[in-house]
Amino acid sequence: MSNQQSSQALANQAMWRRVLLEAEDARRERCGHTIVLEKYVPWRENISLLGSDAYYVIYPASGGGWVLKCLPPEARSLKQRVPLPSSWGGLRDEALEQASGVSDATFCHAARYIAVATSKGAAIKLAEEAYKQQMWDEKVEAVRALRAGFERSLEDQAD
Repeated sequence: MSNQQSSQALANQAMWRRVLLEAEDARRERCGHTIVLEKYVPWRENISLLGSDAYYVIYPASGGGWVLKCLPPEARSLKQRVPLPSSWGGLRDEALEQASGVSDATFCHAARYIAVATSKGAAIKLAEEAYKQQMWDEKVEAVRALRAGFERSLEDQAD
């Protein structure tokens, strides 16, 4: 790599980080869980440097529409901090619209790490619905665990 190419790569890296930092600041101001990028930048390599606690990132798709992607817990991980709801996995178009309650939702991968919508607003709504549903599912699971523990303690007392 020449010095000029190296300088350009560093300049691009700085610009991408600046775009991500501005998007992260905007997310924190609105107390949200989603970073919204107005244009695509290589976020995966740079997001961990921000120390962001966001769950999702939204950016324009190269072929049109908007992408909602789950953020990984760490830069190289294939896991998600908060996956998309299991009821959305593998759905497209009307089926996804019905399951999510979001019109203009067009696709959710079966592995639940990425979804696509026709508009930025729809992608934001998908992120909001995914977060709400995930938090609800976690509360339900916590109640089930408490109930199971309570039932075990009653059984132990009966013995």
